Amino acid sequence: MTFPPTSPLTIDGLPKFLSMGYHRLLDRATYTFAELGLADRLTNALPNQGLTAHELINNDEIEWNADILHRVLCACTDVGLVERVKNTIDDKHFVLTSSGLMLTSDHPSHARDYVRYYLGPMSSNIGYQLIKLVRGQCKGTGFAEASGGLDLYTYLKQPENQDYLHLYNGVMTCLSTYTGDKLVTGVDFGRFETLVDLGGSRGTFLAEILQHYQNIRRGFIFDLPQCIAEVKSADEFESRQITSSRYTFVAGDMTDSSTIPQADAYILKYILHLFNDEICVNVLSSIRKANEQRTDTLLTIFIVEHIIFSDGTISNWQAHGFDIGMTAYGGARERTEQEYRVLLEKAGFRLKKLYPIQAPDSIIEAVFVK
Repeated sequence: MTFPPTSPLTIDGLPKFLSMGYHRLLDRATYTFAELGLADRLTNALPNQGLTAHELINNDEIEWNADILHRVLCACTDVGLVERVKNTIDDKHFVLTSSGLMLTSDHPSHARDYVRYYLGPMSSNIGYQLIKLVRGQCKGTGFAEASGGLDLYTYLKQPENQDYLHLYNGVMTCLSTYTGDKLVTGVDFGRFETLVDLGGSRGTFLAEILQHYQNIRRGFIFDLPQCIAEVKSADEFESRQITSSRYTFVAGDMTDSSTIPQADAYILKYILHLFNDEICVNVLSSIRKANEQRTDTLLTIFIVEHIIFSDGTISNWQAHGFDIGMTAYGGARERTEQEYRVLLEKAGFRLKKLYPIQAPDSIIEAVFVK
């Protein structure tokens, strides 16, 4: 009898919980594979020969445990990251699959950053704070409990946490790469001459928009100074042959209207879910204040988030999962359409349209009410 590769979300009874445990163990193998950069090493393997665990170990790593490394590779065959080479004298030679190739350090998907971030010790430690949060035993936020009392953005500013900042930016790029096409074409961004991506990180999402809508004259990638400083090149734009005259990186604070560039429209992708209602209203109000002297156009904002739908006709499992992740940041949450409507009205905006794209995120379009 063989066991089908089913997800714990799709089965009932005791197998559901056993499957969760087995998946968690395979997560450990996946994280180890990514953290050790094994995909980079396996790119040198010949397709008909592969490499063994012993051959993956460099001369300066001779203390590595080849037996455990081999067992990690075996587990990764079940994850679909590697496969055994057939017609060899043993079953100990491995090559990358197409999914495994995505975990190389230079892959444009930034999948390795995503795995290292979400399956790594920091995220695990944050997750374990959920019990204390439910019991009201956290002095601050779940993130603060795991980071020694710091909030996310203060933590990212620390010089010793630059690797975590790099992963964070990589995760934002990964999510934009995954959802980009559906989101870019799901809304007509070509209506605008100028566009700002607030918290735009490396600019992946904006680059996709500029590539698709050639009539947009200029786009701005706006983020915190440390995030902008971490961006070493404009490869997201150069790889799409977007001329430098069409984009600008701007450092600032989205709660300070004086640092926000003026534009016809603004994108807030994975921004508002990080904050409580008060800060969300402050951010939205700052956008409005940055443009209060303009009378030539209608101010539009786009909120891109895992919106929770209340009618039961659309699956919410990804939004609910993200919502649990947001519990770590104090006041952060995924919201319903009605909850966003209230926030927008407090800041002087009107919800114009909801695009239930579910890529897995959806888009709210709102306009400033003069």
